[in-house]
Amino acid sequence: MSFFRFFKNKKNGQTIRVDRRAQNIFHDAAAVAFTDEGEHGTARRMIDRTRGSRTILMVVNGDSSPSALNNYALEMTKRLDYELLALHVTEAPLAVPEERREAVLSAFRESCAESVQTLQKQGRTLGVAVNSLIDCGNQDDIVAKLHAEYPGMRYVLTAPDPDTVRSDAGQAEIPVFDLGCYHPATA
Repeated sequence: MSFFRFFKNKKNGQTIRVDRRAQNIFHDAAAVAFTDEGEHGTARRMIDRTRGSRTILMVVNGDSSPSALNNYALEMTKRLDYELLALHVTEAPLAVPEERREAVLSAFRESCAESVQTLQKQGRTLGVAVNSLIDCGNQDDIVAKLHAEYPGMRYVLTAPDPDTVRSDAGQAEIPVFDLGCYHPATA
């Protein structure tokens, strides 16, 4: 307890603020252990994950997201001091013939614009950095590609099942997937 008394008894009025440590010794020790066992790729991914910007991915299937998902994602991002990447994804243009695919994709982008602007406005009021990405394809493939591009991505949030929300009297439980526990060999 004498350690804390040292800071309490300071008479010069200075405050000491610690944001976060630059290196996490336990994380580095785990990476070294993987290297010693011959898992060089895993160790490299662990080191790269700490170098990237800390990102939470919010997956929106379609052009608009439920307000419960938006609120939860923004609050979680603010609490953890991360950035938010909102991914609007659809497979609809893939079912359309090649010559009409670009028109359907541009219509999807326009319909997502209002949702993106609303989310960015809410993010600015909370002091959260919000970026957006609109893509076409299989949701799982796009998330895997983004996980490789953003090594600091830690959490993936998705919209709750609408049937479950209706049966629970409007209470929504947001599914959260922790990529910090993800290892490609177990997938």
